[in-house]
Amino acid sequence: MLAAILSAIRAALATPYPWIALGLVGVVYAVYRQRLAQRGQGGSGGGHPLVVLAVIAALAGVLALILFALVMVLMIPAVWIVLGVGGVSYAIYRVARRIWRERLEVMFLDTVAALHSSDPRAAELLGALERRGSHEADAWLLVAADAANRARYQDALAALERAAACALGIGRLSSGMVLAFPGLPAPLSFRPEGGGAGSLDVALAQMRVLAGDPHKVVDGLKLSTSDPAYPLGMCALADAHVALGAADQAISALRQALDAPSCAPGLSHSLRYKLARLLEDHESRSAAIREYKALVAQGGHEDAAERLQALRAEIKQERRREEEARWRQEEAQRIEEETQRREALRNAVTHAEELRAGGYHGVAATELRRALGLAMDEETARAVRYKLAVTLEDAGSPIQAAQEYEALGDYQDAVARREAIRLEEQARRQRALRAQEKETLDQALAKLESAKGPAGRRSAVRAGLERLTLQDLRDQLLLEASRIEVDAVLEKVDGLKTAAAKRRHLLAALEALRADDIPDELQAQQIRWLEEALAALEE
Repeated sequence: MLAAILSAIRAALATPYPWIALGLVGVVYAVYRQRLAQRGQGGSGGGHPLVVLAVIAALAGVLALILFALVMVLMIPAVWIVLGVGGVSYAIYRVARRIWRERLEVMFLDTVAALHSSDPRAAELLGALERRGSHEADAWLLVAADAANRARYQDALAALERAAACALGIGRLSSGMVLAFPGLPAPLSFRPEGGGAGSLDVALAQMRVLAGDPHKVVDGLKLSTSDPAYPLGMCALADAHVALGAADQAISALRQALDAPSCAPGLSHSLRYKLARLLEDHESRSAAIREYKALVAQGGHEDAAERLQALRAEIKQERRREEEARWRQEEAQRIEEETQRREALRNAVTHAEELRAGGYHGVAATELRRALGLAMDEETARAVRYKLAVTLEDAGSPIQAAQEYEALGDYQDAVARREAIRLEEQARRQRALRAQEKETLDQALAKLESAKGPAGRRSAVRAGLERLTLQDLRDQLLLEASRIEVDAVLEKVDGLKTAAAKRRHLLAALEALRADDIPDELQAQQIRWLEEALAALEE
């Protein structure tokens, strides 16, 4: 009985069902304990030994179920048939794929060789490579490079976009290659170990610029400064800015490319040359000369030395042209100014003649002074000055006229006119002096007549003589003083009653006159008049 029971248990355990049941029970118990742990009713939950046993039981049941299913499947013959057919098919696929890839690689290399040697079959090989390698990035890159170098930029752009769709396969056919694209100073490196994606972005950017769509390049090109393709990417970006008319941003992009740590010395020469040409084309010649000098100092690049010399020659020639143009402009301006001044001079002289004819000599003189400032040669200036001098003379300004005649020197009759003015001025001054001294004489005579006594009359005479300079007027004053003095003596004599008194008074006056300090002329005149009066009294 016991042996039968053990045999039954062993037979039951040989099937997966007890293990499945045990696993389900363990899973249910584990879930139950977990719920209790979440509600705070079952202690710490998963750390209980029963939970661990339940989990182990569940895993054992699942594993037994999997093994049982695998054994049951492998006991079916069709499964082995399917596995055999599948293995053979996969082996055939792998062999065919390897043969196809080797033939594609051979075609790729033949195409590269044909392009390099300018073989007439190159176009045919490219077409076949494009058809058979439609899922290979290397094939599309080769097609794009050939189209770009043939100036078919739209076709090249389309090929590069196809290459970008399978960019992960870069280098599968070529194991790495270097392709040149127009507009870039150095070829782009496409290698499977890295850098291919950045080079592809640069090639796309350059083709978009050449295809006439630079906006996408400015908005979409993003490269890291550590990327080997960064300098060439900045070069493509500079071309995009140039196409959009933003020369300053293009110059800035090229300077960033030169400052990049991944910029090789040879590439830096090409970029600096491109920067110098860009500066030269956009009227920054001094900066271009600095870049050319740096290139020459670094060993030169292409025609850097020749461009430097040519640029210096162009600058000198341009400066010479500018100087010539400025000289011609100044000469034309000078001729125009001279014409205008001649016209203004002619009009001023004509107007002055009209004013002078109308009797407006002062206004005419002012107009002639303005005309004198417009004269451009000595002869014209002297003619205008002569007219001015004559007009000033007519206007009653002889002194100013004489000054103008003095400036004219011996021009025409300037000397004679100047002498005539001098004589006339001298006579005028004499007349003015005589008039002034006549007035002084009148004042002295009035003071003399009003003086009382001989002392007052003598004082009046002295004051008058000190102010008078003309001799005839001085003599007239003395004569009038003598007459007044004698009249005073005679008037006093007439007032006396006896002849003896009169005679005595006249003799006293004569004696006083002979002993007085009156000037000799006055004294002699008075003595003569008194002697005549005394002689008349004695008769």
